[in-house]
Amino acid sequence: MKRVGVLCALLLAPCQAAHAVANCSVSATTIAFGGYNPFSSSPLDSAGDITVSCSLGGLLSLLVSYQIKLATGGSGTYSPRRMSSGANTLNYNLYTSSGRSTVWGNGTGSTGTVSDGYLLGLGTTVRHYAVHGRVPALQNGRAGSYLDSITVTVEY
Repeated sequence: MKRVGVLCALLLAPCQAAHAVANCSVSATTIAFGGYNPFSSSPLDSAGDITVSCSLGGLLSLLVSYQIKLATGGSGTYSPRRMSSGANTLNYNLYTSSGRSTVWGNGTGSTGTVSDGYLLGLGTTVRHYAVHGRVPALQNGRAGSYLDSITVTVEY
């Protein structure tokens, strides 16, 4: 009976202080769609990567869970996002899966987020999440380099 009490105390102690010592960071790659043909009846698809790295400071293990959210970008809306080249724009969007059925946003409206959770041990755990982009077909795009900037937020 005494042994069980000692084991519980050792297992519970890290859980109580754990939230204060988990440290997570995020990075993302650029999504490059390449050349857009305004006469093509096929959408232009591409993908990028979001990397979340989490580590601990001095604890044996911790259950870490987080939610990844994407901002609207320069258009100020998720439906659709817009890339710009000077005064010219092209509609596009970012999705949570390769099926491109859920717009990756902040969870409001009809947008979704990506959530994950795992037991974080000593060292650093790195997880990768694919971001699936699509430029719809048959837009009246002009020649140029189109850009947008998206803020990635990880809440844990």
